[in-house]
Amino acid sequence: MIKLTEKTAAPIPNILQTEGVRLTATMQADYDAGKRDFEIDKTIYGDKEVKDSLVAIQNGKCCFCEAKITHIDDGDIEHFRPKKGYRQSNSDTLHKPGYYWLSYDWDNLFLACTKCNQRNKKNLFPLMRGSLRAISHNRNVDIEMPVFIHPSKENPEEFISFFDEVPKGIDNGGRGAKTIKYLGLDRSQLNEDRREHLGNLKTLFKIIRLVPQTPKYIRQDALAVLQKEFAEKTLEKYEYAGMYRAFFRTHPIPET
Repeated sequence: MIKLTEKTAAPIPNILQTEGVRLTATMQADYDAGKRDFEIDKTIYGDKEVKDSLVAIQNGKCCFCEAKITHIDDGDIEHFRPKKGYRQSNSDTLHKPGYYWLSYDWDNLFLACTKCNQRNKKNLFPLMRGSLRAISHNRNVDIEMPVFIHPSKENPEEFISFFDEVPKGIDNGGRGAKTIKYLGLDRSQLNEDRREHLGNLKTLFKIIRLVPQTPKYIRQDALAVLQKEFAEKTLEKYEYAGMYRAFFRTHPIPET
């Protein structure tokens, strides 16, 4: 996970500002009148303009695991705070309504892969303190303390790092470790894919550091490739950029 720095500066899709705002106002009025179950219009938050914007902002990557979705799938429009109902834990019953008033909120929408979204997160949205949950639009979500790290409002690298290809929580509050656990960010297929991505980098470091007999010109070539990899793979647009950033933090490139 890395922070989606382009999300906050990106223009809000027009349909969210028109139909989304209208339907949100209707749901809020209905709630105040006693309604507790809402139909959410998927054609609004799932509109092509919304989807295309998220794909561009996230460079076709899942907001959680950073795998490239668009290579093999269309991806899901993920509601960070669940729209229809929520669970505090996997064993908890589904509580309704969910965060209906955020169904069409730009800050609440992301692109996610089906494994992170449908197989792991689903309706799960645990809080560090459940008593602070905003159960309607009349409450302030800003006082909540979510377990999950918000992909654009927080910096996930303050909570999650990597030991080679394996993610690990690094914050004292435990949010990083719980985010990894609940979203399956350490699932075996992901770790295997990340391990393959790191293979070439590890080989280059061995050539430079661990093989004394390596000719100087080969070491220099390897160093040039490493510098290029660092400049490119740590950029937000690259798959598994968070892992690459963590790797280079613990494996600084030699000066010579």
